[in-house]
Amino acid sequence: MERKSIIYLFLLLSILTKAQAQDAQLTQFYNAPLYMNPAFAGSIELSRVGFNQRIQWPTLAQTVETSSAYYDNHFANTPHGIGIIATRTRESVAKLRYTYIAGQYSSRLELNDSWVFQLGVEGRWFQKDADFEELLFSDQIDLANGIIASTSADFIQGQYQKSGFDMGLGGVLFSGSTWIGMSIFHLLEPDDSFGGGESKIPRFFTVHAGQKFYLKKGRRRNTLSYSFQERSVSLAANYKSQGPFSQLDVGVQTYLEPFYGGVWYRGIPIQSVGSINKSESVIILAGVQLREGVNIGYSYDITVSDLRGASGGSHEISISLLFGDIRRLRKHVKLPCFYVPYG
Repeated sequence: MERKSIIYLFLLLSILTKAQAQDAQLTQFYNAPLYMNPAFAGSIELSRVGFNQRIQWPTLAQTVETSSAYYDNHFANTPHGIGIIATRTRESVAKLRYTYIAGQYSSRLELNDSWVFQLGVEGRWFQKDADFEELLFSDQIDLANGIIASTSADFIQGQYQKSGFDMGLGGVLFSGSTWIGMSIFHLLEPDDSFGGGESKIPRFFTVHAGQKFYLKKGRRRNTLSYSFQERSVSLAANYKSQGPFSQLDVGVQTYLEPFYGGVWYRGIPIQSVGSINKSESVIILAGVQLREGVNIGYSYDITVSDLRGASGGSHEISISLLFGDIRRLRKHVKLPCFYVPYG
């Protein structure tokens, strides 16, 4: 059997036999703020729409794809923000899909002239479905007679579907150059199993932080604000934990308006699963923030684990659009994340 087939068979068995599922990850978490933390809803005091698309392991026989779209808004002269996000992850072997639509609400508290705390809550409806028609299970194979049975005792062939309600909670503390946040998803730990067994979705924890260093200002913007272009370097990290799984993204990003680029690392090299070191990817990214408020980013995950010769890495693109009255941005402390308000 070819190496790709062996690796993919292992991945497939992991997906189908794990009692606890993992949430999909996005490399550009900073360009998917509502996916990372409901406290980011309405966090930049403008209206915003965005879309993220990730294709994982494109050179394997099958792929894992994640699509996410969101909208959020801050209500002027109030502490309130709202957001809505729709996300779908599709694993194409068994056509296994996890889809959710969530509404988010946030409220901010200005602690002083320099620091702001924002709290967010999420209510989520989810649906998980699959089609096992094309899968072949071990009990279907009769080696003695050289035949393959049409049904399996493990799964009844056909469509499966499960839906339910879930909740999430998050908070973020930030100044003009520093932020630290935490979020918890799957607070209700709903059962998403197929059949009569029980398989609760374990709680998903994230802790994220960053520091932005402002460099010498660039040229004046050719806009009504007549402000200067930003020049900055940012360091950030995002730690994720769900059930027995954990992961860390850490990196550096430079913003020379209107362009940005960076290098990231995903993994926990001091840990291992059996004999396999938990060093996963080195990530390169580039993007542009257009004057009209359009942000476009692309990233590529260079696999450094044992899958590097077979997976083809991962591609991800993000697109967002900011709109609203930018003049009110100068009145408050701005969240210093990577998505920079146009001006």
